[in-house]
Amino acid sequence: MVMKWMITVRRVSVLQSTLLALFALLLMTPGCGVDSDGPREFWRPWYELPDALLIEEPVQDLGARDLASVKDGLAADLAAPQGCTLTVSVTTTSTGGKYAPRNIGSIWISDGTGRFVKSLYVWAGQRAKYLRKWNEVTSSAGLPANRVDAISSATLGSHGTRSAMWKCTDTMGMRVADGSYQVCFELTDFDGQGPSDCVAFQKSSTPFSVTPMDAASFTKRRLDFTP
Repeated sequence: MVMKWMITVRRVSVLQSTLLALFALLLMTPGCGVDSDGPREFWRPWYELPDALLIEEPVQDLGARDLASVKDGLAADLAAPQGCTLTVSVTTTSTGGKYAPRNIGSIWISDGTGRFVKSLYVWAGQRAKYLRKWNEVTSSAGLPANRVDAISSATLGSHGTRSAMWKCTDTMGMRVADGSYQVCFELTDFDGQGPSDCVAFQKSSTPFSVTPMDAASFTKRRLDFTP
């Protein structure tokens, strides 16, 4: 019994020695050792390039002055009229309504027959239904309350100068033909229809600047057209 136990122990010892010898041999084999680059390269994702192939993109520091000039340039590009444009400005005044000086209003373009072409500026939220004239013309054109490309906001808390630009296009972005057009204004400061007024102009190859007569709630109006 003792003899069998001793033989078993000797066999285990021989097996351990053999395993240790194989492990030492593997460590001595080139490419199989644990060097400084081995683990990093082994666990690197397959889609990640090795360090030797990575090239850092240069970073350009614009600096405060250059960055400001870029912003100014972008602002200038956006503000500069391009091609056919009509710029419109008007100063609004109160009608003495229930909610004054808060007010809602709209500025839009119609053709010579009064058919709606495009909204330019609409400052109205839930009470936009009281802009009766604007709602009427947009609905008649099959474009109820259309504000495509228009400056849009909620009710304004006071009166002042309102400015907008028309780039001679319709709601589809298509350039309209030369001919007779109108720029129309509407405003109210109570739950009902307020004053509205339209100014006729001619779209052609001739530039112009006009200052129409004041109308109820609409003063200091100016139209500048560039073909």
